[in-house]
Amino acid sequence: MSDLVVCNFEEVKETRGKRIVVDGEEIALFKVDGKVCAISNMCPHQKFQKLHEGMFENGIVTCPMHGWAYDVRTGISINASGRVKIFKTEVKNGRVIVIK
Repeated sequence: MSDLVVCNFEEVKETRGKRIVVDGEEIALFKVDGKVCAISNMCPHQKFQKLHEGMFENGIVTCPMHGWAYDVRTGISINASGRVKIFKTEVKNGRVIVIK
């Protein structure tokens, strides 16, 4: 496992996702109740890498392509049978760290 500083905490907004790339893998960051959640940016439905652009509300992101919705805290879909990979995160000195 490795820890990687990916951005400043204030760059992650409560209302939308932020796309980052770690070791060639796209990850979407979201802020929920003051905590940063990280999930794979790829919707498993049709391998669409735009979850960071989806509507985001109450900890749920909806894929802009076909509407599959995921809880960014757990990675579990709330309206389909899919799941996205989640990553552990922490914030130190105002910087977001993804543990991969």
